[in-house]
Amino acid sequence: GMGELDRVLGGGAVKGSLVLVGGAPGIGKSTLMLQICSKLCEFSKVLYISGEESEHQLKLRAKRLHVESNQLYVLSETNLGDIMESVSKELPDVLIVDSIQTLYNDALDSPAGSVSQVKDCTMALMQLAKGSGVTVFVVGHVNKEGSIAGPKVLEHMVDTVLYFEGDRGHHFRILRSVKNRFGATDEIGVFEMTE
Repeated sequence: GMGELDRVLGGGAVKGSLVLVGGAPGIGKSTLMLQICSKLCEFSKVLYISGEESEHQLKLRAKRLHVESNQLYVLSETNLGDIMESVSKELPDVLIVDSIQTLYNDALDSPAGSVSQVKDCTMALMQLAKGSGVTVFVVGHVNKEGSIAGPKVLEHMVDTVLYFEGDRGHHFRILRSVKNRFGATDEIGVFEMTE
């Protein structure tokens, strides 16, 4: 239901796919994801996992964006086990994880954001997407070198990789696809940051 996004995805999100949305911190990834929720909630149940912000902070952002739906569920959580439990209880059609760097599996010794945690959590989300048909969007921060923080292998694990880019001082943002198992990678979407 968002023309610019649908075009970049090749017609929209594919059921049971894992989509990675990367971008620099503060570029507007969470804002874009909440606006996507608004459209998806018209016909799907969405569970938004926020490891970055509290439920209250997310509600303030949603209010500002006029995102309101009985189909949108929010959980502020970083423990992978608790997230998986919520998914099996709520049975959402779409799962949004913001961000992959905040998730951790307590079976591993390494801290959240480490290469092994990011890989392990992404693998679990991929298995969830493929096994139960849940469409999963994962937000990933991009480091100064311009690659997704965490291993490059992340890009090989997911079905689609989108980059949200732009100069923070300017109003326009570009969404481009660098990998898409279900569509072309030569499309871009242009978004304008407004009040």
